[in-house]
This record gives sequence, C-alpha cells and structure tokens, in this order.
Amino acid sequence: MARACSVRRASRIVLHLAGVATASMLVACEPARAPTAAGASTPAGAAPAAGASTPAIVAAAASGLPADHASSRRYKIAIDLPALPAQQQPLADALRATADDAKREFMQALPDPQQLPQFADRQLQLALDFKVAASTSAFVSVVESGAMDTGGAHPIPVAASFVLDRRAGRLVTLDDLFGEPDAARKALARFARDVLLERFMADAPKPGEGTPQALEEWKSNMLQMLDEGSRPTADNYAQFTVRAGADGSAASPGLTLIFTPYQVAPYVYGTQTVDVPARVFARFLKPGYEGDFAR
Repeated sequence: MARACSVRRASRIVLHLAGVATASMLVACEPARAPTAAGASTPAGAAPAAGASTPAIVAAAASGLPADHASSRRYKIAIDLPALPAQQQPLADALRATADDAKREFMQALPDPQQLPQFADRQLQLALDFKVAASTSAFVSVVESGAMDTGGAHPIPVAASFVLDRRAGRLVTLDDLFGEPDAARKALARFARDVLLERFMADAPKPGEGTPQALEEWKSNMLQMLDEGSRPTADNYAQFTVRAGADGSAASPGLTLIFTPYQVAPYVYGTQTVDVPARVFARFLKPGYEGDFAR
C-alpha cells in the first residue's frame, strides 16, 4: 500500500496549500472559476445519478462526507471511479481512500462565507476522474486527473497514478520494480530529461519575440525547473503507469512517466508525460518482472 500512501500524502499537501492560500490571494485578485465537471451531479443524500454506485453513496453518508456526485450552493463535487473486478480490490480500496481524502480536505478548505462574503454565492468545485490507463497480464494502471477550486487564483490541477501488481495483489511503486532502483531512476531521468528538453525547446520563444535578455531568462528558468523536476529522486518519479502491449497477454513495451503540473514546467504546460521503452531500464528489473516487459 506504499503507493496509495504517497499519493494521498501528495494530495493532502496540495489541498492544504490551496486552503491556506485562499484568504491571502483574495486581497490581490479575483480567483478564477474551476471548469464545470462533465456529467450530472446529485445533492448529497439524494438518489444517485445514472451510473453512480449506491454502496459509495451509503459509505459517504456513513462517513459524513458528500457523495461522489453532490451539489449545493457552496460546492459541486464530481468524482468518477472505474468499476473494478473483485480480484483488484486493493486497487479499488486505494482509489476509494484517495477520493474520500480529497473530498474531506476540499470540504475543510471551503472558505467561510460569513468571513468572506464574496464567496457566499460562488459554487466552488472538486472534479476528479480515475481511469484505467493500461492493463497487462501483470499490471493494472490507473491515472487520476482533475482539478479543485477552493478560491485561489486558478483551480489546482490534480495528477496521480496507481499501479497494481496482479500476482502480488498489491500496489507497487516505481522502485518496487527494480533490484537497483537508484540506477534505474538515473537511467529513466536521463531519458526523460532529453525528451522534455527537446519538447520545451521546440516551444521556446523565437528571436524577435522578446528582448535577448528576456529570451535568455526564459531559457534559464525553464532549465532550472526541468533540472529540479527531473532529478532521479523517488518523489520526482512517484507517478507512472505500465504501458499496455498489443493485446492483454503481450508484455509491456515500457513505462509512462508522469510529471505533475509545476514539476518540470510552469502551470500553463500542465501535466507532462514521457513514454520510456523497456530497453532503457530492462537491465535493472527484478528477476520476477523481467518477463513482463518486451525488450
């Protein structure tokens, strides 16, 4: 369950910062409104919308939390979870816990309309979508995406991942795949940095689009963020998925590394992903995982 814990810890930090920043940012600017999540919403305690999970509604009510699809004058929540088979219960439990943690902290971060009356008629939003990104005979990978608006300058983006080892029946971290995790992360970091550098430089301001000083400053700032965000630390490489092969029984062609917003580039660049072929890291795999990846 180490992976689930790391994801929930990251979510708590993001939500806490969003809540703390709310009051101070209100003085400087009018916060942007979060995009409305797709799909119908249901007031807490009302009948579930089509496709909603009744057990989830009951569990939410028992815990004192709003339902996954709930709406009131103050907030709107839209959380979509995949239907998973019983054999993937550890994965389902991790997704459920992450969604509940997000709801709990979102509710705690909502500004008090008595202290901040400008929020009395503003509906703040939490929208999360959990989707199965890839499935192989050895792994199931789920990605979480979305945003939460607690009154800051713009909605806080959310990006996370969960990887289930089918045979072991547990969630795994990236380091769990390797006998030499430090060496594996260094190889992944070299590959990812080269891909991201080429991607960002292709989008760099061109001569004439700013002063030479401004262009140099852009490049310096970009390189600093990229270098810091792609360093081969466990935290920088906490989010990943195992890519699917040509069919359900085929070995995986590699990993997809996920770099969350602000990690390797400014907010406007959003989440960045890098597909890494298995040949880059295959020599570092634990013996039990060698056959799960196509070299």
